[in-house]
Amino acid sequence: MSFYDNHYYYINKMLLSLVGQWPFQSRMESNVMLVITLFLSCSFTSLQIWGLIAGIRDLNIIMETASPLFISILVLLKLINCLCNKDKMKHLLKRIEETWKRIQIGPENKILQNHAEQNRTLIIKYASTLYILSTLYSTMPVVVKTLHSLLPTNETYATRFLFRLDHVLDVDKYFNLLMLNGILGIFFLMSVWIAADGMFILCTQHVCALFEAVQYNVKRIQGSDFVIDEPNIMDDEAYHVIISCIKSYEYALKFSELLSSTYATHFLFLLGNVVVAVSFSVAELIMMDIPLDETVRLTACNIGLLLHIFYLSLMAQQIIDYSDKFQEVIYSCNWYKISQRSKKLLRFTLLRASKPCQIKAGKMFVMSMENFSSIIRACMSYVAVLTSLQ
Repeated sequence: MSFYDNHYYYINKMLLSLVGQWPFQSRMESNVMLVITLFLSCSFTSLQIWGLIAGIRDLNIIMETASPLFISILVLLKLINCLCNKDKMKHLLKRIEETWKRIQIGPENKILQNHAEQNRTLIIKYASTLYILSTLYSTMPVVVKTLHSLLPTNETYATRFLFRLDHVLDVDKYFNLLMLNGILGIFFLMSVWIAADGMFILCTQHVCALFEAVQYNVKRIQGSDFVIDEPNIMDDEAYHVIISCIKSYEYALKFSELLSSTYATHFLFLLGNVVVAVSFSVAELIMMDIPLDETVRLTACNIGLLLHIFYLSLMAQQIIDYSDKFQEVIYSCNWYKISQRSKKLLRFTLLRASKPCQIKAGKMFVMSMENFSSIIRACMSYVAVLTSLQ
């Protein structure tokens, strides 16, 4: 039985296995699931590209096709990032397993359990919400067509797909085949989306647990009311505790740096895609006279995109907060009751702790809740530009 079959990480494992990106999967199983994922995702995206290119001179077609196309590209970028950084992800997961094996009892183990449980809760909420939104998005044309066929009405209903394709093929004739491809394609695109973000959530929660465990140990530093400046090093208990804390802190920093390098380039392209997709989607809601079912689909699309960036920003913000809190813990410990050699160690540690750990997009844009608001403002600015073209 694998370590990741436990209560805390099983959902992450299943989601990544579904799209062939679980690092410990057998090669055959991984390749089979990857081929299925790529075939369904790329065939759905190809239809979007075809529709956009064929109607490139029509602003309405561009507005209706651009947003879902950029979302598909966003998800495929996630898959490419997983493929390119599979070894790094495997290394991260191995480090997590090693930490659990090293800390099997005590308060530090309790800290690991709390953050692992938080990872499980977050991924369940995240996956449930996105799967519900994607189901709402993908099945709306079927629901509307069924209602029009069942309810008596004198209006002529023109069959609509998830995006504009009526200018390149007969949507009514191929509706069932298109919807089958659309529903399966969106399901696997969403699975890649959730699995990739779930891996990021898992790792960020583990980083936070590592920082919290180090802070717990620093708080345990005890001194003597009768301070000896240079006691025998074997008898200097505080010194050995600080050495242990520094090693744990260095381990947490290296894990954080590896995590950041795994997602840095991906996040840069991701943010650009999200800004464009949200901008086109909101502009379409404002500019065009669209039916209720289209409004529901666009709203679901926007909620999913904003939730996506919110979750990633929130996880990155937690790393900043937990690493930044280390300074306060050092200041509040009994540093005035320890030896000079111990104080020197704390002083050097404090210098490093003054610089919080950050997850950056392209090594220049810091992922945080503060910058999440700047992303929203950027989207609104582009919406204003697009609406001015009307």
